[in-house]
Amino acid sequence: MFDFLYNKQMICPYCQVKGKCKTERVKRKNGISGGKVMGGLLTGGISLLATGLSRKQKMTHVRCHNCRADWYF
Repeated sequence: MFDFLYNKQMICPYCQVKGKCKTERVKRKNGISGGKVMGGLLTGGISLLATGLSRKQKMTHVRCHNCRADWYF
């Protein structure tokens, strides 16, 4: 499901143009999950093969269609 829209109020921090930024809600890998590290230690590393160490966090991806800059918040 694509959940994106042009934000008419957002100003690009790179080119300072208003209304040319497209926003989209995404899940992005962010850091190492402490719970997954502990689970990996307790299971001898077997659980890490299935889950990995990264945790996924909901973020907003923004792309400026004037200067083509990308950023997340």
